[in-house]
Amino acid sequence: MFHVLIVDDYPDQVESMVSTIPFEELGIGEVYKAYSGMEALDIVKSCTVDIVITDIRMPGMSGLELLQRIRESSGKTKCIFISGHADFDYAKQAIELQSSHYLLKPVETEELIRTLTSVVAELHAEWEEVASYQRAVHTLREHMSLLSGELLNHLLQDRRYPQAVIARRMGMLDLPFRIGDRTGMFLMRLEDGFDDFDDYDLSLMEFAVANIAGEIFGDRYHLWHCKDTYDNLVFLLKAKKADEGDQAAEWRQVEKLAASMHRSAGAYLKRSVSIAVSDRFEAFPERLSRMHQICLSAIRRQIGDESDFFVTAREESEPSIARGLRVPYQPPLLIHLLETGSWEKAARKLDDMFAELAQKWAESPEYAQEVLFSVMSSFHYVAHKNGRQLGEIMGGGHHGWMEGVQPISSYKQLRDAVYLAFARLSEDAQRNTKDSRKLIVKRIHHFIEANIANDLTLQAIADHVKLHPAYLSKAYKTETGMNVGDYVLKQRMALAARLLQDGSDKIYEIATQTGYLTTHYFSKVFKSYFGMTPLEFREKSST
Repeated sequence: MFHVLIVDDYPDQVESMVSTIPFEELGIGEVYKAYSGMEALDIVKSCTVDIVITDIRMPGMSGLELLQRIRESSGKTKCIFISGHADFDYAKQAIELQSSHYLLKPVETEELIRTLTSVVAELHAEWEEVASYQRAVHTLREHMSLLSGELLNHLLQDRRYPQAVIARRMGMLDLPFRIGDRTGMFLMRLEDGFDDFDDYDLSLMEFAVANIAGEIFGDRYHLWHCKDTYDNLVFLLKAKKADEGDQAAEWRQVEKLAASMHRSAGAYLKRSVSIAVSDRFEAFPERLSRMHQICLSAIRRQIGDESDFFVTAREESEPSIARGLRVPYQPPLLIHLLETGSWEKAARKLDDMFAELAQKWAESPEYAQEVLFSVMSSFHYVAHKNGRQLGEIMGGGHHGWMEGVQPISSYKQLRDAVYLAFARLSEDAQRNTKDSRKLIVKRIHHFIEANIANDLTLQAIADHVKLHPAYLSKAYKTETGMNVGDYVLKQRMALAARLLQDGSDKIYEIATQTGYLTTHYFSKVFKSYFGMTPLEFREKSST
């Protein structure tokens, strides 16, 4: 839904529009109010505003000046000018500033509704164009290199996409790779001399590496590269021409080119690098992640913390790769899902972890310990980030959870204990979120009740509770089921009813005490709320 800001130095004009226009039916969610150009500008700076309805002539900053300031940061905001002056110069300036409409006072409610309906339709059309397939494809092509690298990185992490999805994404990115292609790989680790580079310089260096690789391999091979999660540069190779000859000879050619890449990178970058090249072509993408792991293992086992090496990563020398757990270390990690409050995704991650553990349970007890320690560290981290001890959440002491798990005697015992801890952690986090919202609502209510006769715009309330207006509005409605403005109206009408029943104050005095600047507007709102005028209400209450 779109958001509207109404600006007028006469508050009763603002309140009249707020109370008489069915904004929600028009597809408008939040309605902000401002009584000066400067106040309106503050709201625009802190909140998303799609439509501004503003008087042109206002003391201080005029409506034209306000739109000019808005245009400095946003060209998409629609503006409806309202003025009591049928002056050509005003209309001309409004057109130059790309205002959507120019209405003369007095504006009939029906006319304003028609105008808003038209503006909302314009906004929908513009956003549909922005989100259109053609625009998306254009943007996609502008970011081709980044997106192709991201896809390759996901595949290296063994994210299980359906092959049809992979094929479609590669097609959209114009990559010369297909499902089932024979592909090879080499991995480059940037070493001594790269630590002092900032992100920009490092990106330029990586671009230079890609250019060197293209120069060396480009005649014979298609290349697809990315930076992996360990900051290594990974290059995938595919022969441009199918070769049915000796595959060993073919790979010796790849080794030769990779060795040349190693020498050239060191010479031209004047920094040390190490390269691990896999010893065979594999079908894409089934064994892609495995090839990557073999290259990483070769770097780890054959080079370690030394630098400037070139090695061939041979699968037969890495027998342990196939036996380890995979799911706990695949992004998104459990710890990141918990930290961002993605509880449903975290539950699915646990399901996948235990499904994998069930297959490996009989092989070694260390797999159970690996899962336990991985989950424990994530649970403790998130509990501590929320200022809690996991033992307290579990209802015991500092070792409340571990006492229920050790020693690990069965798969079911471990699984039940982990899922119990997860449930308690989730409940505690959700309870904290709800308690936090309840506290926010309590502070909002206290401020409204203490300032019922004063300015109670959303921005004023947000400033008091030190929250962004958009978050405050959403959190309040989620917790209470009503908008902040609805509660303000409810409290003002309740106070007005009590004053009319219990006292002898004049109607204009009650209007002032309930935050209305004019008796006429107070009476209009009161009648709309109670179905009778304040005087009729007082007379009925006294009988």
